[in-house]
Amino acid sequence: MSSFAVRMGLQYVKGLGEPAGQRIAQAQAERPFASLTDLASRARLDENALARLAECGALEGFKHERRDALWESLGIDPDAASRLNLGQTEPDAAFAALAPFETYQWDYEYTGHSPRGHPLQPLREALARQRMADAARIRGYPNGRRVRYAGLVICRQRPGTAKGVVFMTLEDETGFVNAVIWEHVFRKYETLVKTASFLGVTGKVQSESGVVHLIADKLWLPELDAGPAPPKSRDFH
Repeated sequence: MSSFAVRMGLQYVKGLGEPAGQRIAQAQAERPFASLTDLASRARLDENALARLAECGALEGFKHERRDALWESLGIDPDAASRLNLGQTEPDAAFAALAPFETYQWDYEYTGHSPRGHPLQPLREALARQRMADAARIRGYPNGRRVRYAGLVICRQRPGTAKGVVFMTLEDETGFVNAVIWEHVFRKYETLVKTASFLGVTGKVQSESGVVHLIADKLWLPELDAGPAPPKSRDFH
């Protein structure tokens, strides 16, 4: 059975720089890289560039775990194409693998997105235990159903013609929830509305002609052992 993959361009790697990306592409076109030292040597990458590649998972072909790749990248001399001599009696360090949640978090921190999944996906069981519905379930709820929901804030809007009403779009791994926050609710939770990247909303479903909104009456910060990587929201356009 054949398999397919989606490849992400080097332009997404934060802090790598266009010249380094071009050198990698040119060297790769000549022949595949055999090792981290081969990559560092032929693409003339310094420790910073190698670290950025390790953090986003681009070196997993050499070192499966990102922490291992990051550690090894710090001991490579690109000019000599060999490890720095830091004491050959020292064994290689062994680091714990990233948990699924941490993998998504590193993806978002170092590339701004994740091809592996949504940041809330590994937290779904914890959210479900707290009786929080996901976006897909909310879309199927009847008008007037009271729900608790937690999602990543991706958009905040407060149109001048809306008489103080704030509209927020939140997302999870199943889709989007459009929250409506009346002015008196906004004033009560103004700091959360303006600053929270991962937000909990309690309110009633408004479902009319296939259009679903969540009318908020309470906003809060979800209490979890770990939180998702915050996306960059589009605020008050």
